[in-house]
Amino acid sequence: MAISLQALRDAKAKKAEEARAIADKENPTEDELKAFDVLMAEAETLERRYQNELKLQGLTDPDKAAATAADALPRIESEAKPVYRNLGEQMLDVRAMTLDTAEAPRARERFTQVVNAAGASTGIDSEGGFLVETDKASSIMQTVFETGVISSRCTHQPIGANSDSFEYMAADGDRDRTHRSGLQTYWKGEIDEMAESGKIKFKAREIRIEDLYGTLRVTNRILRDAVALAECAKRELRKEFAFKLDQAIFEGTGAGQPLGIMKSSLPVTVAKEAGQTAKTIVAANVVNMLARFYGNMGSAVWFVNQDVLPQLPLMTLGQQPIFLPGGNLTSAPFGALLGRPIVPLEFCETLGTKGDIILGDFSEYLLVEKGGLEEAESMHVRFLTDEMTYRFITRVNGQPLNNDPITPLKGTATLSPFVMLAAR
Repeated sequence: MAISLQALRDAKAKKAEEARAIADKENPTEDELKAFDVLMAEAETLERRYQNELKLQGLTDPDKAAATAADALPRIESEAKPVYRNLGEQMLDVRAMTLDTAEAPRARERFTQVVNAAGASTGIDSEGGFLVETDKASSIMQTVFETGVISSRCTHQPIGANSDSFEYMAADGDRDRTHRSGLQTYWKGEIDEMAESGKIKFKAREIRIEDLYGTLRVTNRILRDAVALAECAKRELRKEFAFKLDQAIFEGTGAGQPLGIMKSSLPVTVAKEAGQTAKTIVAANVVNMLARFYGNMGSAVWFVNQDVLPQLPLMTLGQQPIFLPGGNLTSAPFGALLGRPIVPLEFCETLGTKGDIILGDFSEYLLVEKGGLEEAESMHVRFLTDEMTYRFITRVNGQPLNNDPITPLKGTATLSPFVMLAAR
């Protein structure tokens, strides 16, 4: 059923109006500030639905879509300006407050503005953590999610400041097409009586937020240069957070960290060919893997260990080579198999081991993120080497959207958005 564009416009306008009423208050309460964040998040969701509906109805002209969106949702611009010019300046203030130096009173005054802008009751937790200014925290974490080889491909679900988990309902029994349960549908003649449908059975799936933290050591020399300190911190945080998050999405245990696909029951495994030489990849392997894939082919990718790459040009049908990487700049850098890009991934197992080549669609993986980045500092961790240690914590977790592969209505093999090749 088509969604009414006017209904979406009206809903967005209502959310914006309610948010505006809070924003115009001189001294909004903490609860009102939290309600403002919720309203704006809902307005942004409606905005995305509106844009998607425009595309579905063929209104893809950029000027027309932009003009319609601008009319539909009045934007509330924040009057608050960043307190710090860069992350380095805030890190220096954290140091001043931690060590209670002569700069501490002015640092606390500046930091109070950050706390008020974030709508938080305090900027210091039981361990001495300080919330990183919102715009700077967002720039760091957004880049982490965008630059991660795996996390950038996941389905992202932000949650609000008052939540520590995300729960969604999955229909029980919809993974086995041969034994349908829950909601059922029927064909009906004009005067036929409707059959009684079975009860819809749901199972709750919950993801609780976990802490992902990193530590950064800097010398007192670099502490003299706020700009250099900021760039160093952002570069290292993005690199290490992205690596650790990708690794957990791939092979996390699910205990205090995301549940990785390798530890879940969702992937299916394709057997090697009879008489296949050890530590090889043959054409029949990738064809059989494709036959077991069930997901969005448009976002599917072949993830391989670097050791697998030399095997691909050796694949043949009879005496004819069948892997010919693209020869121009528009082609996938490492070529493609059956039309899908090949992406080397260091988390994949070495050649010949299960998990060395995977056909995967990570849009079937849910990554829950809670906004904010917390910073703390200590001079004691590396006291003898005259270094300051900063600790940064963010909150995130994830798991596959579904527990099990699909059993098709007809056919003998289960299907999955993650398909692996057995050990050889």
